[in-house]
Amino acid sequence: MGVLKFRLPSNDSDRRSAGFRKAYIAGLDRTPGRLGVDIRNGLMTCSRDNSESGRLFVPWPIAGYGTPVVGTATLSERPSPYVLSLELARGKLNDVRNQMADWTQMGLRTTSELVDVLAVARRAFVRAAMHGDEPEVCFEASQASLEASSKAGDLLTESYLGQVLQNRLSSAGKLTTQLGCVLGGDPEKIAGSAQWPSAMNAAQVSVSWRDLAPTEGKFRWDLIDAQLAWCRRHRLSVEVGPLIEFRNGALPDWIWLWDGDPDAISGFATDLVRQAVTRYKGKVSFWQVVHRPAGHEILGLGEEDQIRIAARAIQVARQADSSAQLCLGVDRPWAEWMSGSRFQLGPLHLCDYLIRSDVGVSCIALEIAPGYSDPGSQMRDLFEFSRLLDLYALLNVPLHLQLVAPSSVESDPAADPNVQVEPWQWPQPPSEALQADWAARWVSLAIAKPFVRSVKWLQASDASPHVYPNGGLHRGDSTAKPVFSRLQSLRKEWIA
Repeated sequence: MGVLKFRLPSNDSDRRSAGFRKAYIAGLDRTPGRLGVDIRNGLMTCSRDNSESGRLFVPWPIAGYGTPVVGTATLSERPSPYVLSLELARGKLNDVRNQMADWTQMGLRTTSELVDVLAVARRAFVRAAMHGDEPEVCFEASQASLEASSKAGDLLTESYLGQVLQNRLSSAGKLTTQLGCVLGGDPEKIAGSAQWPSAMNAAQVSVSWRDLAPTEGKFRWDLIDAQLAWCRRHRLSVEVGPLIEFRNGALPDWIWLWDGDPDAISGFATDLVRQAVTRYKGKVSFWQVVHRPAGHEILGLGEEDQIRIAARAIQVARQADSSAQLCLGVDRPWAEWMSGSRFQLGPLHLCDYLIRSDVGVSCIALEIAPGYSDPGSQMRDLFEFSRLLDLYALLNVPLHLQLVAPSSVESDPAADPNVQVEPWQWPQPPSEALQADWAARWVSLAIAKPFVRSVKWLQASDASPHVYPNGGLHRGDSTAKPVFSRLQSLRKEWIA
């Protein structure tokens, strides 16, 4: 068994203990492993199955950034404990400096402000390192370094964003990236839907397995037909799916009678996929076949069972329409959940495995919902979002993003009651203004990446049933939120 020990800040370790227990360690393959965390007497002991070097990641409050997940540099086991705040400052500074070196080598022009802020971060880190035996001084200097490094990461990423967009627009004119939203319900019956096409050139037709097959063996296509007809009237590019989603609220009630029977469940899933793809062959050329496989136990299915069902469903879709693009969707792409799971593959390696298996995966969809409880992701900054996209780009297939963020902490009766907004993750309580600012920055960065083929807001309206509370482009009364006008501006400025 491997053990890493960390000395915690003495001033508020009890208050932060809930965040510390969300810690995880990732090795060279960037996959978190199972981790046991014990906190007592100002010491955090992390126990795992191996003794390899790794990076500890933990939610950590940074002024102006909320409580994002921050990582140390690579650490090896040693008898004496590490000072956690110092090692987090070291890790963040290393990440920003290394990324800056890589991008500069590729031609990125840095600003004097970025250089100055990095110098502040470096000086603060040196002060923290020199006072490691003085806890209060070390903690204060480490926090100053983290804050400056985070600001430098923002400045660096924004410089990258501006220069990449400028180069792409100057060489090819407006971008062909798809910008849209995931539809919920019949758009014709949702007030305010007439405004949606002004902010998008694409839409994702989304009807759950529960709605497509409310009764075993019988299918209802009316909602897909209505959404497709609406998209055609507004000349929007269309993606349909997910057909199979490993989420309780997306599964039909009758499927639970087959709980623990992977062969029967696989048969029902592949039948649905075959029926849908065959019915719309020639009308739909892009399917998100499966979403959220092998992320948690469901229907009595383990990791291998879910992977086999996903692979078989994609194979069946390929057989039904050999010319269609077939997409695999994953949520929580940073995989922090793996520190408390028996599952071993993780979303990145799952995607790689299925792509290499040649079952027919054409592209990958990433669902990113920061600041929410499961199945949302823990908060990261813009710099870490860029690094995540670059990591998944190594799969060498197009990426499609589904993003959402909350506009309020108020109750949302149309949302999944098991999903909550976690305001402690955000720099300030979520509001419509904060949602709009977040969306503008994250969507812009995603659009700038040439390997990102589409960016879709995960929820069109809070009036329709949805997963994430207060995440819609429109309020429950169907009036537009400020985030909608931001997407309109991006669509007009950059998208063809």
